[in-house]
Amino acid sequence: MITDIEYILKASEKLGYDVEGLLRDAVNLFLTVNKEFREKIAVELYKDDRISLGKASEIAGLSYEDMKELLIKNNITIRRGPESAKELREKAKMLSML
Repeated sequence: MITDIEYILKASEKLGYDVEGLLRDAVNLFLTVNKEFREKIAVELYKDDRISLGKASEIAGLSYEDMKELLIKNNITIRRGPESAKELREKAKMLSML
């Protein structure tokens, strides 16, 4: 069953619009007007180790400290950077093997 959204996307593509760009703009607009969803997405991405705390705070539209509080409120451990230069080198070596 084709949905209204699929009809719109197919028509948009037929008219020469970049469907990926259209979807990206639609999601960005939705995030702009929906603060609660923005925060939930930022929390989920941080929890899945997909983004940093700084990026999470940017997506959520919160200060760094407010984002930390939101993560703690959601029982998510705040990740810390490497404790030493040795740990940083080990992590860099591990990442270079990927």
